[in-house]
Amino acid sequence: MNAQNLVMDLQCPHCAAMLTDGQRLPLHAHVRESKKEGEIVLSSVFGDHTVKTDLDIKERWILDLFCPKCDASLMLAVNCKECGGPLASLNIEGGGNLEFCSRKGCKAHALGGFGDVDQMMSLVNRMMNTPYD
Repeated sequence: MNAQNLVMDLQCPHCAAMLTDGQRLPLHAHVRESKKEGEIVLSSVFGDHTVKTDLDIKERWILDLFCPKCDASLMLAVNCKECGGPLASLNIEGGGNLEFCSRKGCKAHALGGFGDVDQMMSLVNRMMNTPYD
């Protein structure tokens, strides 16, 4: 298995714009503690927690994330079960969503929005490029 098989095609839940650019996921960010704004690039590879930005973001600081196409908030009114920080959400092309914590250093994320286990397995099979979908 290689990273290319785990790239997630992610979309804005508001305007449906495709946000994944290869293995990059560029988003607009606002750092709550410093009040600074700028671009942040997350990895679109599931399980890769790489973050690239010119913003100064200290450990445990919280980001508010926005769609770079329509500027809509990607934040949910739900907190992370691991650290209590706010969650952000993006749609997965083909169904479901990815929820992830916006606190620097927290690696909590989850696939959700599936009505049943078969839908979840179908997504995993598509991501892994297996013939079982």
